[in-house]
Amino acid sequence: MEKFTIMVTIGMILLVLIIWGLIGSSQVSEIGNTCDIGIDDQGNIFCWTWHRNMVGDIQDNLNNFFDGGK
Repeated sequence: MEKFTIMVTIGMILLVLIIWGLIGSSQVSEIGNTCDIGIDDQGNIFCWTWHRNMVGDIQDNLNNFFDGGK
C-alpha cells in the first residue's frame, strides 16, 4: 500500500509540473513575456517560470494610460 501511495504522489507531482509547463509555454508565446526556466531556449515546449520583459512592461503602461488607470 505504501508503494502505491508513493507512486500516486509522484504521478500527481509530475502531472502538476507538466500542466504548469504547458501554461508557461502558452504565456511565453506572447511577445511581452520571457521564459526563465524551461525546456528549449525560448521555452516553446515547457516553461516553469517566466516574467514580463520590456515589451510587456510597455504594453502594460500603454494599456493603463489608455484605460485611464483602471
